[in-house]
Amino acid sequence: MNRTQFVWTKTGLSLAILVLCVGVVLPGAATNAEDVSYSPKVGDIFHYGVEYRIVERTEGNRQPLMVRQRCRLRIKVLSEASDGWVGKYDTLPFGSGGPIKNKQQVERRLETAEAEFKDPASSLGPAMPAGDPTFAQMRNESRQRMMAAAKENARRTLLELNAYAGLYRHCSGELHCSRLGEIKFRGDVGPLPFATGTIAALIFLELPSNGMTESGFSTRTNGSLTIRSASSDQEAKSDLSILSLQQPRESIKLGHLAFDREVEIAGGVTAGSQLTLSGSGMWEFSPKMGMPYAGSVDYEIEGSSYYGIADKFDLRVGFHYLDPVRMRLFDAGLLPTPEALDEENLPRLTVQQQREMVKQWEPKTKSRSRLSRNRNLENQLRVIALNSAPPPENSRLERMMKDMLADDESWTDTIDFERILDRWKNIRKIATGFPRTWSDPSGEFKIRAILQTVDGDGVSLRRLDNDQVIKVPLEKLSEKDVEFAKTFGVAKRIE
Repeated sequence: MNRTQFVWTKTGLSLAILVLCVGVVLPGAATNAEDVSYSPKVGDIFHYGVEYRIVERTEGNRQPLMVRQRCRLRIKVLSEASDGWVGKYDTLPFGSGGPIKNKQQVERRLETAEAEFKDPASSLGPAMPAGDPTFAQMRNESRQRMMAAAKENARRTLLELNAYAGLYRHCSGELHCSRLGEIKFRGDVGPLPFATGTIAALIFLELPSNGMTESGFSTRTNGSLTIRSASSDQEAKSDLSILSLQQPRESIKLGHLAFDREVEIAGGVTAGSQLTLSGSGMWEFSPKMGMPYAGSVDYEIEGSSYYGIADKFDLRVGFHYLDPVRMRLFDAGLLPTPEALDEENLPRLTVQQQREMVKQWEPKTKSRSRLSRNRNLENQLRVIALNSAPPPENSRLERMMKDMLADDESWTDTIDFERILDRWKNIRKIATGFPRTWSDPSGEFKIRAILQTVDGDGVSLRRLDNDQVIKVPLEKLSEKDVEFAKTFGVAKRIE
């Protein structure tokens, strides 16, 4: 049996397993485990952003599989006792445009995929008339290929929606957690490497029973799993062993505890297939919240597959606590950190790229055929626009896109101008509501403030210390601040 998927069968597996297979992230100067006990209060609500990134390691010329999927996890504490607490959780999956709040939209996608998998021809429309035998054979072969592609696409969609429901569908349930992070009850389980229940257990790391963490600690768990073939209904039972090592590290956030993590998972041998999964990352805990703050692990996986195509791939799994500002960043597809808008994390549109977009997307004369357009280049530029910072407000590119969007006769069928413009608008909204440190060119004068507006020679900043709005000439700001203001600044409106 090869190209397998692995499914947990023992719902009582320790939380350490769940965190292993899901990764955690981050920083903290660890002291005593007394400060690390899980101690949320009744009525507390915690929002977390969860992200999976999968990159297949392939040989040859085949395009590697790459998947990036996000969801939000919400936990509300319902009750607490001396030995633990109970919470209600639910997940909010993400689509290409951000959070999918409409549950019916996801269920319709599931129904469509089920219909297309059962009858892939239904998505292609009626077959062409027979006509010339040679061309009829060519059309038939082409249609068969299209049907096979439609069936495979439907299979993948069904796998995502059904097997990885916590990521791709709205899930909810009740979570019972001890003070040391042991999950006593959780919702549906899922296949490796997503053995995280319905994502609800992802953020929790099981702590040592003696309450000591200042010198590091380890957990080892043995369990069982079901190996299911990706190409058939065959299943086989196997053992599973998970080892997790945690070492204290310096926290980057004051008052937090943090640990470096090393994870090793092995299993599958008794079912005729070897599974190895190793990873490293960090985990951060907030004593003030009495809950985890962030975490991530990078894994190298062999012996398990995501779509049943390859059995070697890299997986990064992370989570981050979301306050209102970080939630806006996360929902916009950005990192939920203060560095999200930096050039290193959010590439800028170059002048040349903007010119190329104008050249490719500006309205053409009616004499120019749609077939003459370079759709490959247009798609490349579209991807760049959806993954970069916006151009300066009111740029030629943005004005042209708005005009074309307002013109029903413009060629907007393959270029999602509305989605691009909405993204740019949201990013500017975030940037002009996000506090950051501004400084002069020497770096000696610094101030924490929020960008308000920008005009030709200066910016308006709202100071955090006294809530006053001040006008600062651009020449008085550092080069990095000037670039930030010109990229994200909203022009001052004349009333």
